[in-house]
Amino acid sequence: MKKIASIVTLLFVVFILGAPLYAWTVQGQEESPSKEVKAQSPEDRALDNRKEFIAFLLRPDFRYGPLASLPDPFKPFVKSPEEEAMERAALEEVLPPEPLVLTPLQKMDISEIQRGFKGVLWGPMGRRAIIEDSTGKGYLVTVGTPVGNQDGVVSAIFRDRIVIKQKVWDRQLKDFVWEEVVVPLPKKTSS
Repeated sequence: MKKIASIVTLLFVVFILGAPLYAWTVQGQEESPSKEVKAQSPEDRALDNRKEFIAFLLRPDFRYGPLASLPDPFKPFVKSPEEEAMERAALEEVLPPEPLVLTPLQKMDISEIQRGFKGVLWGPMGRRAIIEDSTGKGYLVTVGTPVGNQDGVVSAIFRDRIVIKQKVWDRQLKDFVWEEVVVPLPKKTSS
């Protein structure tokens, strides 16, 4: 029984592979012209290929565009020390700046700033706000002091509130936009 199954399988494979090959050879015979084509020598074919290639290169719309992985063939392999220094300087400009060490005020969320906002001071040096962190440590902030964890900056200080300008992600614009957040001074509760 196994022998018959293997013979049937072999015939099936031969038929599957042989039918397209037979059709291709029959189709090639039908489409071949009855008159004989003049055979070209290899030199003539090479000359025709060169002429086609030169015509392709001399087209007005031809532009050299290498693939991303291929190097520029017109760039020298050896670079002078000045060129290497210029490339390093250009690369350093592209690199992001070193991350800054954040102050405790910059690590605070807006809700923490609201809870910690204790008061406003007036004096000859201008207005200053007092913000206390969760450990009880107080900080004096002026206009321009960085606060908040979203690149916020104190933009104005009033009697009863401070205004913080911070970056917020806008989903429609798909970019960060500046938004002003007003932090009111909590009312004193009398006990």
